[in-house]
Amino acid sequence: MRRSLVAGSSATALVLAGLWVRRVVLPKRPDDAPGPRIRRIPDPDARPAPDGDGVRIVVNPSSGPVWSPNPAPKLRAGLPAADVHELAPDDDLQSLLREEGFVAIGAAGGDGTLSAAAMIAADRDVPFVAVPAGTLNHLARDLGLDSVDDAVAAVRAGTVTHMDLAVAGDRCFVNTLSFGGYTALVDRREKLERHLGKWPALLVALVIELHRMRPLPLEVDGRRVDVWVGWIGNCAYAPDGFGPSWRERLDDGLLDVRLVHTGHFSRIRVIVDVFLGRLQRCPAYDECTLPSLTVKSLDGPLRLAADGETYDGPVEFEVTKRRRALQVAVPPPPPEEPSTT
Repeated sequence: MRRSLVAGSSATALVLAGLWVRRVVLPKRPDDAPGPRIRRIPDPDARPAPDGDGVRIVVNPSSGPVWSPNPAPKLRAGLPAADVHELAPDDDLQSLLREEGFVAIGAAGGDGTLSAAAMIAADRDVPFVAVPAGTLNHLARDLGLDSVDDAVAAVRAGTVTHMDLAVAGDRCFVNTLSFGGYTALVDRREKLERHLGKWPALLVALVIELHRMRPLPLEVDGRRVDVWVGWIGNCAYAPDGFGPSWRERLDDGLLDVRLVHTGHFSRIRVIVDVFLGRLQRCPAYDECTLPSLTVKSLDGPLRLAADGETYDGPVEFEVTKRRRALQVAVPPPPPEEPSTT
């Protein structure tokens, strides 16, 4: 019992430390960080019309904080000829986006909604319109899409950037794949959030689940490891350490792999090293970039979370990259100001 309480309290401290570092200490994306490389779609027949003709955008009305406005009216005003479809309870997002007759498809919602729609756009080889309407909007922020207006401007201009997709077994992800303690938290939070709301549900999930956290016995690229948490990013994230926050490139062909290992006082050691700014030298923490890797569970099928959506994964899978597989609509860069010299 005492060991369980100690493990639970240290795990809680680890997560709270991570949240504190992520929100208080870690810098936001620098203003001078490189943005996406942008080009105009050269073929007029493959380019959405400035009024949105030939574009279907599916809106997930349940995404985002409760106080956020529905993006559908602004999309219809900005792109009057687009097919803007608000998802009803019986609608199937995949069926709607796989219908023929559209030169570009998109979605308005959080990272989970955008990820599902992005896979379809990549498979169909058509531009993807990403409309930020979730709580965190990691993908949209890295693409320079901060609002519905940015997505509208991208469609009107017919400008896109290419980005990688990461593949874990038979499933793609645009941001991150994780396993270990995080997936149990997400599962518990989803059961509670309809009654409590997202953030209160997360706090309750922390209390319920973290003391139950058990190490995962794995083989990662043939190396035997036991981990509390495994995290894989689609492309290299910055900054280094416990709170990856942004990507300078979305087409680097790399996976960002970060593991917290088990061991004697390993979680306490990680907490101390996070606060002292020396996590990269912590023996309980690994961080590297690779073009691919293989993960094998030694304790049955893994529960995984891809872009925040949990699912039952296989015992063994390979994580690879689809280089520059997705073209995403992004607004053109602002015109350069004339030199005064």
